[in-house]
Amino acid sequence: MFVSFRFDMEKLKRDRKITVYLPDDYYDQEKRYPVLYIQDGQNAFFDRLSFCGVSWGFLDYVQMMHLDVIMVAIPCNFTGFKRMDEYGPWLINSELSYQETQIKDKIIGGEGKAYVEWMIEELKPYIDRRFRTIADDTAIVGSSMGGVISAYAALNYPEVFRKCASLSTAFWFYMNEFEDVIENHEYSIDNRFYFDLGEFEGCGDDVIDEWYIESNNRIYCLLKDKMKNLEYHYFEGAKHNEGEWRERVPMFMEFLYK
Repeated sequence: MFVSFRFDMEKLKRDRKITVYLPDDYYDQEKRYPVLYIQDGQNAFFDRLSFCGVSWGFLDYVQMMHLDVIMVAIPCNFTGFKRMDEYGPWLINSELSYQETQIKDKIIGGEGKAYVEWMIEELKPYIDRRFRTIADDTAIVGSSMGGVISAYAALNYPEVFRKCASLSTAFWFYMNEFEDVIENHEYSIDNRFYFDLGEFEGCGDDVIDEWYIESNNRIYCLLKDKMKNLEYHYFEGAKHNEGEWRERVPMFMEFLYK
C-alpha cells in the first residue's frame, strides 16, 4: 500500500511530494516497522515513473522476500541544478562546478546540510508520529549524488541514520570534507554501512572513472578500522545507471536487514 502527500521543507523554503510504502499487513496488526529513506525516490518503485525507465524494484524485492519495512521515497529536485544543490553537503569548488554546469562562475552544492536537517528535524518526526515505526531503526539509501547525501547523513549523523547503502557515490566532489567527517565521528555496532561502485562510473570519461575508484577506495581505508559492520564492493564492467543499481538491491538489503 502507498500513501502520498506533499510536505513542506521549511529549511529550504519549498516542498516535496513524499511517497510512503506500507507493508501489506500494516493495517491488520499493531507491529512496528523499520524505515528506509530513499533518495531519488522517483526511481524507487515503478519503471514508468523512473527517470530512465528502469526502477530499483524495491516493491518487487520486499514483497518477494516478505520483508517488513516502511519505505519513504523522496524524489529529487529536477529544477535547474537543484539536485546537485540539495544532495551536496558542501559547496563544490569552481572547477568542478564548471565541469558539471558549463556555466562560468556558477557554484553548485551546499544545500545538503539543510536537506539532511530537514529529514531529521521535520520529515522523520512526522513519519514516526503518523506511522508505526521503530524510530531507532532508520536507514537511508541513494546512488551517485544521492549516494553522496546518503553517506553524509549516515556518517555525520550515525545516531539517526544507523544503516546506509551508498551506491556509485561521487565522493570525489568532497574528499577532504568526508575525511574530516569520518575522522571526527565514532561508529557503533548498530551502524551498518554498505557502499559500492562499478568500473565505468564516469559515463565515458576515463578520468572520472578513476576519480570514482580512487575516492571510494579512500573512503574504505578511512572506515575499515572504524566501523565493524562495513561492506564494500567493486563490480567489473558495471556502468552508472539504474539498471545496474537495481541488480544490487538484494545485496545491500540483505546486509542492512539480515
